[in-house]
Amino acid sequence: MLSIIRFFWVVCGMLLLGSIAYAEGHWKLIESKDDINTYRMTHSGTNVCTFKGVGFVDAKIEIIGEVMRDIPAYPEWMAKFKKTTILKTIDRNTYVFHAVLKTPIPFQDRDIVIQNQTKYNYDNGSALLTFWSANNFNYPKQKGYFRITEMEGQYYLEYFGRNKTRITYQYRSDAGGNIPVLLANEIEIKYYPVMTIAGLRKMVQKKKYIDAGLVSPEHGMVEQMLDNKKDVASILKNRVGEYIIDPVLLNMLFEMTTPKKIADNLYASRFDFASIRQGIVDLLNVVAEKVHTEQQKQEVDALTAYLADKEFNTFFSMNKFMGEKWLLDEIIKDKKLVHGLFDMESNLAKIIFEKVTTSKIAVTSFIKSKRLAESILTNASIRKKLWEDKVLRLRLTNELGSFENSRDFEKLIAELVKSYSP
Repeated sequence: MLSIIRFFWVVCGMLLLGSIAYAEGHWKLIESKDDINTYRMTHSGTNVCTFKGVGFVDAKIEIIGEVMRDIPAYPEWMAKFKKTTILKTIDRNTYVFHAVLKTPIPFQDRDIVIQNQTKYNYDNGSALLTFWSANNFNYPKQKGYFRITEMEGQYYLEYFGRNKTRITYQYRSDAGGNIPVLLANEIEIKYYPVMTIAGLRKMVQKKKYIDAGLVSPEHGMVEQMLDNKKDVASILKNRVGEYIIDPVLLNMLFEMTTPKKIADNLYASRFDFASIRQGIVDLLNVVAEKVHTEQQKQEVDALTAYLADKEFNTFFSMNKFMGEKWLLDEIIKDKKLVHGLFDMESNLAKIIFEKVTTSKIAVTSFIKSKRLAESILTNASIRKKLWEDKVLRLRLTNELGSFENSRDFEKLIAELVKSYSP
């Protein structure tokens, strides 16, 4: 009977091979649930995928750190962890431990030896916990379990307010043995990120972790960071630097009048979530600002001149930006950036529009039709008409928030491009 069930599972797995297609080497959003976004990435030469979950946890970053250090409690919140035992404590942020993982019937439970390490980076208000299968650690195989030898991943913690931390959980593993990789990816592993982040949200509410976090060395370091105006400005700059990847442009931006005021506001609010969220949106909105003083005009003219001969991909990371669903949602609500990018009186807006619409990465991020994307990228006449189209301006400003997905946006562009034909 078991052999029949296994055969059924294998057949299902093989069927999935032909039905699941994901862009190799790029993150693809596959689910949004409970304010957690789950992504998948495929890799050349293997069916083992990497999955990533991104979500916010309402807790101090140092409290989350205490949850991470309590390895025996991992089964209370980590997806599929059944039992965990510390084998070696290297320091308070580095451990080797043995874990037993629950596996669906009829397959045998798995076990693995894992090493993890946490490093804090106070320059950008983050912490990175990496983990991997410690195959060289001398711990014998345990009876009744199948030993996993291929696992790696990380938890990336980002400060987004004194009681708000963004968690990016990334995970890649081959269950091995007689479990088809494709099947494991589809029915099990892709759910691990959302299960784990949801579990972490519950753990941080426990008094023992809150108390431990408040007396931890990390607590003092974070408070010291928030008391330093220069450090707060530096964190904001590093955060924005994930999208604006040209260091010269980034420095120019942060020397402008408005960004300096934004940094001051962040410091005054002790870098809380609301101010961070609005601050990043306002920084991107610099392109939409009306020039009020001679100094501001000179600042905008300098940006315009600098960007004139730059390709979009050399100064802006569209891939990183498109992965920031919370930021995209805020921009849609704010509307100022969308309106500003189509301001016909702004030379800066016109240059950025041209850079975006001639960037293959940028265009294909919004337009999935190869034919439509190619028309925009190669036809200057179409780009000119899109730039001058008052209907496009009006509809994007008024309707963008009501678009259910990128297909609605693509449909709008397709209709307008079609209308341009003689």
